[in-house]
Amino acid sequence: MGFSGTDDFESVAISGPTGVGKSTLCRAFRDEVNSQVPLNSDELPVVVITAKNVTTPKSFFSALLYELGDIEPTKGTSEDMRIRLRILMQGRGVLMIIIDEFQDLFEGYTGEKAFKTAMFYKGFMKETLIPIVIAGTESVEHVLQVDGQFHRLYNLYRIPSFSIDTQQDTEYYKYFVDKLMKRSPLPSSVVFEGKMLERLFLATSGSMALLKKLITEAIHVAQKRDCTELSKEIFADAFSSYFKLRETQLGFNPFLATSQQLNKKLMRGVI
Repeated sequence: MGFSGTDDFESVAISGPTGVGKSTLCRAFRDEVNSQVPLNSDELPVVVITAKNVTTPKSFFSALLYELGDIEPTKGTSEDMRIRLRILMQGRGVLMIIIDEFQDLFEGYTGEKAFKTAMFYKGFMKETLIPIVIAGTESVEHVLQVDGQFHRLYNLYRIPSFSIDTQQDTEYYKYFVDKLMKRSPLPSSVVFEGKMLERLFLATSGSMALLKKLITEAIHVAQKRDCTELSKEIFADAFSSYFKLRETQLGFNPFLATSQQLNKKLMRGVI
């Protein structure tokens, strides 16, 4: 990503349905890149912010200043903040900014207001030479249509819904599951692969958003019982307590189901 030979800036727009792991992917990428910085370095190559916190240019500057460690990120005029931000980004070696849930930034925006917002981000990239990656639902693709020049700045990458139909699909899904499980304050005593991964997929409809919810509720159940790890039984109880509608849809608790029940549902394609 960067300037091409035609003086057009190139970045990436990530689009996909809710729950396919866009936020998880963005944060995993940030963590992976930033973890490669030497421990004695103050560099922060990748910064992730959420669109709902950057509804104006000033709030955009403020959100970035906060992430970069400015002690008074909301202080000053928009121009003052812009100047401080440029100094901080250069000092901390920022190479990329990711705005998650980008469609929220344009909610209710049409015509001139949407155009001005798009031009602000285009101008910021041109000025700083730092790509702004945008991620959000399919409506992000409509945002790109606000202006032809803005659209040309981005290469669109569509993330499909998760599946476990093939080995490659399963490995891709497992990658995201493992990333989320590593962020849990309680370790899991079960390994999510094979049948256990199928149970998890059915329980959450293959949605990362629902998976986060299930993990959160499993942690609550474990803490109430003074358990130090997340077992299969903990996940089963969390599912029965907090996913009643999904259990009704499936007709059973995936974590307690037999292999025959799992196979039957998966063969029918009911997810």
